[in-house]
Amino acid sequence: MSHTCKNLLIRCMDFRLNAEVERWTKESGIFEGGFDVLSVAGACKSLTDGNEEVKDNFLSNVFVSTALHEVCKIVIFHHSDCGAYARSYQFSSREEEKKKQIEDMKKAKEIIHEKYPNVEIVLVFGAMKDGEGREIEFEKIN
Repeated sequence: MSHTCKNLLIRCMDFRLNAEVERWTKESGIFEGGFDVLSVAGACKSLTDGNEEVKDNFLSNVFVSTALHEVCKIVIFHHSDCGAYARSYQFSSREEEKKKQIEDMKKAKEIIHEKYPNVEIVLVFGAMKDGEGREIEFEKIN
């Protein structure tokens, strides 16, 4: 039996996302070949603004997925109305929150790409259409 998969999904642990993210992973076509999940508060927030120990712990989880499961694509997924970001920042609008999160996603991509240059990294932002996460608009970020 093979213990490999093609993808790693790095996502926020927010339970409100579960149903829509599950639907998206099945329908998007991005996760062909299976996927691991790294689920932490704020998705990549701790990688971009955590202390060195926190960053090392985050990257050790990425290492397990790439080394043991031979992952060749990492999908970084952030979302609006994120509690981890709300604890750290006072956003004046959803646009300001999205801008900061996209900035962090791009920074995380650079950090991960430096360690794993042969892994494709895809950034996706989810705009929650309600406070419950019943509808999320998924947007690929360039």
